[in-house]
Amino acid sequence: GFVPSAVLRTPVFRTATLMALTLSTSYFLLLFAVPRLMAGRTGWSTGAVATGQLVALLTGSALALGFAAVSARLGRARVRAVLLTVGALAAATAAWAHSAPALLAAAGAAVFCATGANATQSMDAASAVPAAHRPTAIGLFILGYQLGGAVGPAVATLLVLS
Repeated sequence: GFVPSAVLRTPVFRTATLMALTLSTSYFLLLFAVPRLMAGRTGWSTGAVATGQLVALLTGSALALGFAAVSARLGRARVRAVLLTVGALAAATAAWAHSAPALLAAAGAAVFCATGANATQSMDAASAVPAAHRPTAIGLFILGYQLGGAVGPAVATLLVLS
């Protein structure tokens, strides 16, 4: 087929792509769910929720930029541990928190993880396969990341928004 088996057999590629899919799904779920959760749990106005979420997402994105810049010095295992730990804490916080700052922190942490995974894991996925298959590996990795953009809102609709 059009997907080389050498790419799919590479454990580093599979792990990086699965991480990107998982963290992207979590981010897009929280992107749509946090405003509804904040409105229901904190009583904040729509404008305050939107402003708070904007600040949280900008902060998380800036932190991801810095994280990506130092990720090579941290090593693959530490980078993955940070992303998975922060991602799990973001999801747990969103599920249980009843304060606006905690819910906004969850949104910021989720964008940090999704953006950080995209930046760091794409390099792992591409470098783990033979050079001839790197364009395909990058395409498949991005497909995995973008599928999170479809799955996350669908899950948010089922869990929170319905």
